Order: sequence, then C-alpha cells, then structure tokens
Amino acid sequence: MKEFIFVYVFTFALLLLDVDAFTPKQHLSIPLKRGYVKALYSSHEDIEAYVGPISSLGDMEGGIAVGELSLSVLVGPSQVASGRGLYLSIYEDIDDEDEESVVEEIIIPQGTPLCGYARGFFSDDQDGDKSVGFLFGENTSADTVAVFFNQQLMTLGDAIWDVYSEKQDTENFLFGHFVEVDSENGEVTIRPDTEFQSRIFIPDDPTDETKFAATSLGVFANDLAFDPSSSEEEYFDNSERNNILQLVWRLARDEKTGGLVPTWPVVIARKDVRLVNTVPMEVGLQYGYGYWEAVQKEGTSKYISD
Repeated sequence: MKEFIFVYVFTFALLLLDVDAFTPKQHLSIPLKRGYVKALYSSHEDIEAYVGPISSLGDMEGGIAVGELSLSVLVGPSQVASGRGLYLSIYEDIDDEDEESVVEEIIIPQGTPLCGYARGFFSDDQDGDKSVGFLFGENTSADTVAVFFNQQLMTLGDAIWDVYSEKQDTENFLFGHFVEVDSENGEVTIRPDTEFQSRIFIPDDPTDETKFAATSLGVFANDLAFDPSSSEEEYFDNSERNNILQLVWRLARDEKTGGLVPTWPVVIARKDVRLVNTVPMEVGLQYGYGYWEAVQKEGTSKYISD
C-alpha cells in the first residue's frame, strides 16, 4: 500500500515551517463558500478558472492542506514530464458535515506564498536540473522585482531603501551584485558582479522528513510551457497562459556586512488564480527559455531563471 504523507496547516504562517512568517502586503485569498460569495477586490467572475493537467487524489504521494485558504498543495506523478509534479486543488474537509461550509471555489491573489521551493546552498556550479540562479541583469529594474524581506512581499527597490536608510553605503550591499542609490532622484540601479561566481542555489537532497514538507514542495513544479518546436516568443506566450507560479527570493541581512543576501526561493502565485477543482491539477513554473535552449543544444540544463 502506497504511503501518503499529508500535513494540515491551520495558520498560513506555518506554511514554511521554520522560516519567518510571510505576510504579503496584499490581502490574503478569500474562500468563496456556498451562500457566501465575497471578495475584497475585483469580481472573482472576471478571473477565468484555472484548468491544468488532471490527476487523481489516489495518485498523490504527499502534500499539505492550508486551512485558511481551503487549499491543498500536493505532489504526485507529473502529467507532462518524468518524475513528480506539483498540484493544487480545493481542500475538502471530509469531517465537516455542514453543507453551508462546502467550498465551491477559491481565489488565490497574485503574490500569495504557496510553499517553499527548497532548502539548499549556493555554489559556483549547478548540480541537477532544479538549480536556481540569483542573478539580476543590468536592465533589471529594482522596482519591478518582487522579494520577501522583513516578513513582507515587496519590491527589491523597497528592500534596498529599507537597508540603505541604516547602512548609508552600498559596499557589499546585494549578494553578487553592485548597487547604486541616487537619494536625490530616488533611483536604484543594480548590475551583476561578473567576477562573482557562487550565485547558483542548489537544493538539498530531500530526506524522508523534508521530502513533502511545506518548505520543499516547490522543487517538484515543472514548466508547463515548453514545446521543442516553439520559438522564444511562443514559449513566453505559452508560459503566460500555462504557468501560474513564480519564484521569489527571500532576503535577509548579512550579519557581518549588513547587506542583503538570499536565503532560499519561495513559490508564489504569479497572478490571481481561481480554483474550482477538487481533483488535483498540475501547476507550472517558468524555467526560462535559456534553460530549455541549453537542454536542446547541450543536452544539459541551465539553472532556472526568469
């Protein structure tokens, strides 16, 4: 008989277990129950229900239930790739006999943390196909990059300003990058340090205790956009439609330098997501066109990157 590992999480902050509580600046998602339909933002009817590759609860191997979101985050055999995949569904409490409390649909707002990606370490070289690069290009705007810092979802620019108000200098300010702050115009410029190499996050090998933990479920997410015959433009069009997840870095202050350093990636909802399914549907994460280009040309993957 197949063992199924399932953890019920009452409090959203416990999703990531031993990490700090993550509180998005946006509102949390609101379960829409029979006879009680309410939203604190645009009408949920404007959001098309997510439809992804379907599996069955019997095929799931483990996961968590997030009580306050009425959401199940599950892991089972992938429908699009070899190995496992990540699935979402409405959580049904089989012990709840109150028909009025049956959840028919839920809305997960953009930016809601769903699970951790993995614990791991930083290295010069990638190892395996789930490595993630901590790299922001020279044309990247700090005001458009989302990060978790001080238990909040914010832009990288806001995180830099928070630290700059105390640090007042930009030396060793951001792991693997140079930072310039224009206090008069309120502008932040970031560019990668080309001589810095140890920017590749390598997930730890899972143990029996961590394999299906809330901190490590995200590593099972596959890219639902790749088609070997598609162009780069077509790939990103497919990703916009099919991949509803996004990786966001959790940042912390370095104890020695006072600068910002990444700790691990967190999986969030890339856009507002409406779920009406009680059976598991596989959800996707964009790996990046460069990742698949390397696989096709060299037979090996590049680290995951937007």
